[in-house]
Amino acid sequence: MVSIKNLIMDSRISRLEAMILLEMILQKSRSWILAHDDEILSDELVDMYMELNQRRLSGEPIAYIVGYKEFMSHMFMVNKNVLIPRPETELLVEHGLKLLRHKYLISPRVIDLGIGCGSIGLSIALTRPDVSVVGCDLSSQALEVARHNATVLGATVELIQSDWFKSINPKEKFDLLLANPPYISREDKHLRMDSLIYEPRSALTDESIDGLESIRKIIETSPAYMKEGASLWIEHSWDQAFSVKNIMKSSGFKNVYSLNDLSGIERVTGGFV
Repeated sequence: MVSIKNLIMDSRISRLEAMILLEMILQKSRSWILAHDDEILSDELVDMYMELNQRRLSGEPIAYIVGYKEFMSHMFMVNKNVLIPRPETELLVEHGLKLLRHKYLISPRVIDLGIGCGSIGLSIALTRPDVSVVGCDLSSQALEVARHNATVLGATVELIQSDWFKSINPKEKFDLLLANPPYISREDKHLRMDSLIYEPRSALTDESIDGLESIRKIIETSPAYMKEGASLWIEHSWDQAFSVKNIMKSSGFKNVYSLNDLSGIERVTGGFV
């Protein structure tokens, strides 16, 4: 006989992750599990837990195992067709919302370039229902995930299958453009780490040596889709801010600057037209 407490102690994964798996299996809240950790589990439940625990020990991200990830206080369904939302991407969303608050705009339009599971675009739409949000992605499977999340969360967003701007009508210009494109160099050793090999490679790297090919394409193409005074903001790697700022300036963007994450690292760069 195995109790919840013993199962957690013998898991070999973090206590937090063990709790997340138990929440899924038992369909109970974390507070219930903590209050009943002497509860004896059936062999069937123990086997279910051990199977999921082994997947985590093999390196599979916890978000893929349980099928969701929290982002901006919302639960987003995720699977192996989409990148798992990262906490640092909340900086991009928060800055976008700040810009929308501080600018008087009539029926503002926002586009999320490479929407994935929808974490950026849907978070904007949920916080600002008055904003018209468009999300594009080349992957039809990713768009299915974004569509599911929009339905479950009650967000209104237009989803378009597009290789960046290729299928976007340039007559329908935007006030705010947000992107978390692939930016890892194809030679980066992290691509071979357990934490990344499960995620879609195309969402991590554009296969360029410097990781900037997609970023360049977005920056150079964006002005044709931007209203006067609009801005573009891009998440990038910890060592790419200088390069991204230079690309933006050479493409005619003004008031270009970067934003620091909680560790003081420049992770988001943007500018205005």
